[in-house]
Amino acid sequence: MASTVALRVQDIRRSLYYRLQGAERRIWLMTAYFVPSRRTLRALRQAAQRGVDVRLLLPGPVSDHPAIAHAGRRFYSPLLRAGVRVFEYQPRFMHAKAVICDDWVSIGSSNFDRWNLHWNLEANQEIDDQPFADQVCAVIDGDLRDCIEIRYPDWHQRGLAARLREQLWGRIDRLLEGLGRLRRDR
Repeated sequence: MASTVALRVQDIRRSLYYRLQGAERRIWLMTAYFVPSRRTLRALRQAAQRGVDVRLLLPGPVSDHPAIAHAGRRFYSPLLRAGVRVFEYQPRFMHAKAVICDDWVSIGSSNFDRWNLHWNLEANQEIDDQPFADQVCAVIDGDLRDCIEIRYPDWHQRGLAARLREQLWGRIDRLLEGLGRLRRDR
């Protein structure tokens, strides 16, 4: 059973990385928890730098796990500098999970973060179809109207309390990642 779970997680991860690296027009990622792996961060930055429309739709002030939101916000600066557009959903908690890379869509239970891709049993459906991808983009575009776009100059000016929360929860995230790595290596 463990090997079947590991294969499913590997399939989602492999497919995501392949599509992020090959995207030419758009990468729109909508996720409830944003704690990406280094490889995902690098792929998002590189895509934006080569002219791909990279957008992240993430939870805003309403979250069922505020600590994870704070830990994830520490990644905004390098992404924003690279040209990634970051949007935070405002009205309520957003728990949708979808990725669009050009005409490929992945929708399911995976948050596309390193925790989900290592530990959780997830299932996604992949559809490679332009009309379907355009329909999903239209839905996400509607959700973007209920978002605040985070812009680098404003982000750079955020207060000390926000920065300290990001640092604290970022350190805890790194500690947990290290402990998880030790557990996997046993």
